[in-house]
Formats: sequence, C-alpha cells, structure tokens
Amino acid sequence: MALFGFYSFSQYVLAEQEHNHEQRALEDKEHKHKHEANELQHDHQKKEQHGHEEGHEEHEHEEQTGQGRKEHEHGDHEEEPGLKFSSSELQEFDIKIQQAKSGVISKTLNLFGEVTVAPERLFHVVPRVSGVVRQVYKHLGDKVKAGNILATLSSRELADAKAQFVAAQSLLQLANANLKREYSLFKRKITAKSEYLEAKQAQVEASIKRKAAQQRLKALGLSEQAIKSVLKDVDKDLTLFEIRAPADGVIIEKHAVHGEVLETSTRSFTIADLSQVWVNFTVYQKDLLFVHQGQKVMITTQFGVPTKEMSAVSTISWISPVLDEMTRSATARVILDNPQGVWRPGLFVSGRVAIEKTQAAIVIPLSALQTINGETIVFIQHEDGDLEPQVVQTGRRDFQNVEILQGLTAGQGYVSQNAFTLKAQMQKGSFGHGHSH
Repeated sequence: MALFGFYSFSQYVLAEQEHNHEQRALEDKEHKHKHEANELQHDHQKKEQHGHEEGHEEHEHEEQTGQGRKEHEHGDHEEEPGLKFSSSELQEFDIKIQQAKSGVISKTLNLFGEVTVAPERLFHVVPRVSGVVRQVYKHLGDKVKAGNILATLSSRELADAKAQFVAAQSLLQLANANLKREYSLFKRKITAKSEYLEAKQAQVEASIKRKAAQQRLKALGLSEQAIKSVLKDVDKDLTLFEIRAPADGVIIEKHAVHGEVLETSTRSFTIADLSQVWVNFTVYQKDLLFVHQGQKVMITTQFGVPTKEMSAVSTISWISPVLDEMTRSATARVILDNPQGVWRPGLFVSGRVAIEKTQAAIVIPLSALQTINGETIVFIQHEDGDLEPQVVQTGRRDFQNVEILQGLTAGQGYVSQNAFTLKAQMQKGSFGHGHSH
C-alpha cells in the first residue's frame, strides 16, 4: 500500500511538472508572437515615414524642376523675340521693307491661249543651188548662231558659176593690160585712136562680165571672203557649197541627210529664234467689250504639276478686227520675252486680264506672301528692326496684289520683296544671328 501510494504521488508530481513545462512553453510562444508583431508594426511605421519623406522630396524636386523649366522656357522666349538682320544682310539678299497701306485690287478676266513662234523670227533654209548632201553638221534641236555651217553640198551648178567667175576675172585682167598698152601707143601716136577705143570697149565688156559672175556667186550665198578665196584657190574643189544659218536660233525642222539630193525648193532646215514668242489668246464675243489693246496680262502655265508653275506679265499688242467664222472669237496677241527659252511654242497657257478696279484697306504684292506649316504668312518688322513671320488672312487678289483682311495694320512694316529668300535662310538657320521659329 505504501509502495502504491508513493507511485501515485510520483505520477502526480510528474504530471504537474509536465503541465508547468507546457504552460511556460505556451507563454514563451505567445511572448515571441507579440515581439514579432511589435517589430512588424515598427518596420511598417518606419516605411511609411520614409515613403512620406521620399514623396515630399520628390514633390519638392518636381516643383524645383518645373520652376527651372519655366524659367528656362521664359529665358528662351526672351532670347528670340524675332529674326535679327543687319542692313548689310538685307541689302545682300535684296530684301525690301515697305509700309502696309491701302491699294487697288483688279477684277480679272480669264483667257486661254497658246504659245507660237513669231513669224518674223522663223527662218526656212533652202539651198541656193541643187546638189548632193556631202555632210551634215547640225541636227534637230541644236542651237545655232548666224553664219554657222549647217551642211555641205556637192553642186555642179556652183562649180559652173565659180568657173565663170574665174574666167571673167582672167578676161578682165587681160583686157586691162591690153587697154593700158593701147593707151600708151595712142599717146605716142604709134597706133590709131580707133584701136585704143576698141581696147577700151573690150575692157568695159570684160568688167561687166566679171561683175555679173561675181553677183551670181553672191546670189548663191557666197560671202565676199568666199568669193575672193575662189580666185586664190582655183585648184580647190569648186563644187563645195556650204548651207549656213541665216540667224541665231534653234533648229526645229530638218530635212537633210547624207547622200540626199537637195533642190532649190527643198526646205532643208527650219530655224526659230525663240528669244521672243507670241501668245495668242482666244477672246469670245461676250468678252470683247472688256479686252482692248495695251491691257496688262498675267500669263501662267503649270506643266501638270502645281509646284512648277511659270508666270510672266506682258501687254496685249494686237486684237484681230475680224472674228473667226467657226468659233465666233477674236485673237488677242501678246508678245512675250523668252530669253531662257522656257516658253515653248505649242504650250497651252492661261491669262488674266484686269478689267475692273476696286479699293481695299490693306493691299500688298503677292511676292510678300509665303507659306510655312500650311499657313499663309507675311514677314513683319517690329520697332526694334526684328523680323517675324505673321499669319495673315487674305481676301481678293489679282495677278500682282492681294488684299489682307487680318494680320497687318496700316503703316506696319513688312517684307515686300524676296520674302522667299528670307524664308529659306530662316529655315536653314544660316542668316546672320537670326533665330528661326
């Protein structure tokens, strides 16, 4: 019984110890959980505080950056209020400044016509003698000067004419010598006067024949120098004939090839002097009252591409007095200078004739208008001399001037001449110390 009691007490003690141990382990575990929770809360608070500080610093940085950017942009804006050009630069590029003012806009009538060769500047070249083409030097489209050799012929007719001239020259020389001898004998009374007179008559006849032979060579187109060379070079080929250009121009037709027989009626070459051309406009019956001689005409053509438009200004020099029976229209002729040859005969063109004039508040020449980024602009001048592109609104226009509705005021300075040069230099940024916008 005692042993059983001791054993029971021991079991009770062990159970109590295990219970106490488990209780402490549980308390240690709860304490550990509380410690970890406190650390997590502390770390979270530190992160929130640090994030708030970083956000505050970033906000301050952004405000400083924005303020710096604004100051920089403000500084840049103040640095380039306009384009600066010295008077020497404006003079170098022939840029003219004018004051905006009122003017006249003309109402225009549209006409259509064609470029033609002026008849007095058209030259048909035919050989003066018949012959066989030996060599051709100029061809279709070639530019020629007056006197240039176009081709050479081998002509029997020319050979006969040269031979007659050489014979006539020899007979004249013989007649001159005989007359001189007879005159000397007559003076010394060795021969009779009748013999002297016969010698003088023979000399006159020889002189006439020689002159006739010379004139024939001239009629065949030989120059004085060429005729003299016939006498100096008798042994040379007398059949060689040179076809020469009668005037400066361009060969627009050619009918001469090697070995071809050309007659005096054959048009071997056609030369056109295109330094000046005619433009014939069609004027219908309803428009005849508005068109008259001396009116200004703006002539334009585009070759089918708008960027290649050509234009020129001239005046109406003649209007046909009789209408065409088929079209019931008259022809208005305009003479157009064409030094570069860009106005080609056969080219269709349009013309605008000023028939009525109206007053406008602000009028500037068309040359002052430019296009930048799809907007119509005019370069204006500020009081300090700076130039700046100004967007304008245009109104009525004719072939020389345009009305400005907005963007310019009376008395304001603007670039009226060579504005396109200013635009090009501005875009390249190579114009003095100017700035491009």
